[in-house]
Amino acid sequence: MGRRDRACEQCLPTEAGQGGFVLDELRPELLDGDDGAALGAGPKDEAGRTLADQRLEPEAPDRSTRADGGLGHRPHYPRAAMTRFRLLGPLEAVENGEPLSLPGGKPRALLGRLLLDAGRIVAAERLVEDLWGESPPRSAPKVLQGYVSQLRKALGAAAIETRAPGYLVPAGPEDVDLARFESLTQSAREAADPARRAELLRDALALWRGPALAEFRNEPFAFAAGRRLADLRLNALEERLAADLELGADSAVVGELETLVAEEPLRERPLRLLMLALYRSGRQAEALAAFRAGRHTLVEQLGIEPSPVLQELERAILRHDPTLDRPPARLPARSSIVCVGTELAGLVAPLARGEKDLLLVEVPASASELSACAAGLEQARARLLGEGLSVRTACFTSENRDADLARLAADQNAELLVLGDSEIPKRGASPCDVAVAARPDLAFEPSGPVLVPFGGAREEWAALELAAWLARAHGLPLRLLGTEAREDRRDASRMLAAASLALQRFAATTAEPVLVAPGADAILRESRSLLVASLPAAGLDETRQALVQGTRTPILFVHGGPRPGGLAPEHTLTRFTWSVADA
Repeated sequence: MGRRDRACEQCLPTEAGQGGFVLDELRPELLDGDDGAALGAGPKDEAGRTLADQRLEPEAPDRSTRADGGLGHRPHYPRAAMTRFRLLGPLEAVENGEPLSLPGGKPRALLGRLLLDAGRIVAAERLVEDLWGESPPRSAPKVLQGYVSQLRKALGAAAIETRAPGYLVPAGPEDVDLARFESLTQSAREAADPARRAELLRDALALWRGPALAEFRNEPFAFAAGRRLADLRLNALEERLAADLELGADSAVVGELETLVAEEPLRERPLRLLMLALYRSGRQAEALAAFRAGRHTLVEQLGIEPSPVLQELERAILRHDPTLDRPPARLPARSSIVCVGTELAGLVAPLARGEKDLLLVEVPASASELSACAAGLEQARARLLGEGLSVRTACFTSENRDADLARLAADQNAELLVLGDSEIPKRGASPCDVAVAARPDLAFEPSGPVLVPFGGAREEWAALELAAWLARAHGLPLRLLGTEAREDRRDASRMLAAASLALQRFAATTAEPVLVAPGADAILRESRSLLVASLPAAGLDETRQALVQGTRTPILFVHGGPRPGGLAPEHTLTRFTWSVADA
């Protein structure tokens, strides 16, 4: 059995049972426990592994073990108020804008190695191998502990957690420049608009301050990791140059491409982009000369001819192929957020920033009310236009309101349909997610977190997606509620951790797990700006009705539609289900 296999054996096992479906019906007896299916038996992610296979762990330590509030005796280390780490260049730790003094040598290298897997446990055996190679000294495990102690003294006790079978830096995506870089490049790959793609990639490349891990070049782990990071940067640079070419900046990128081709003579994509930029700039002879120089390098150094793609580009340039001309500008396909009723505009409007329209709709009971409703819509539209939003309005009467709204959502490429209804409508055939504000009389004030009672059932992910989308749009914390431990069942923290990690991976959104007692009363006692829960096919059960009656802040009930939600990547055709199993 290899080291990695032994490490996996020590991970938290998945557990059988159905205790984790906290929001299946939101009944008190279901508001407890953790569900093994939610962690380990669900559909596999893009790498072909479930979350359990990846040894994913929650980013935040349990409240009882935090350095500033635990009951156990701990060494007294200074605690960083807010530490951010920079790997894309010389290693830095910055607290509130000021760089921290870090130990040198292998302790510093250890921090760099842990940050490569920030938010994930790295086994102690793996760290020993990465710092000392295949023949470490016998004392290496003890020395490693000493290095961790040195780093905690510099960064604070909570900066590095001890988690079997190793150590963890509990840093979120916004706390490590590498994670931020990967998030931006992923968003760029999903963006259809080349201008948006170029903007995201510029932001990502601006995070680089020099070669990554160069100061650790003598450490066993650094060579392969440094090459990987260098390739990530080169790929992002190539993508940004390609986006600039798509936008018509042919002459502007020639110099940058010539430099890149000189630095990376064996990479064909920069040469291909350079040939295209030169040709579109009216420099056909130079484009062909660049091909000949690149071919000479490949033949001399590697003994190979250029790829068929590059050879075909040369022939296309020779025959002035019209397909090489700059593609015509195209309008990006806009999606929309449909909001029925102006009372909810303040809650919903921030979702429509970027390449989305906000469509405000009123459906009056009679034709005599059309004029007044249209005037109210126009006032709301004028106010939101002043905030830089794209807003349209529609006002109509209907004999079948639900069907007409579903048809409108389909016609307008809607990602979300929001209804203000004190009486919950029946679930219809909506083409997108539907959120029902059961208390439209309650005004939304973005002063506290967005809460989501969550139990891991498939239909609950639509509510979690919308809650994360709203929290991110309003700049609010997101908290996932699960149940405390009971005599016969463990608490729901593992399931909440899996959900939080999925959000971080796919949506760059963090969520805090919170354990509460079963029942509506415990949920209502939690501080919040908004409560978001799933809407079962059977309608509101007893617990949800108690939430509606007892809440003093807005509450949304959500059911998913067939198209992706607002957090889904643009290139996907299905909504997120991550690791949730079909019940």
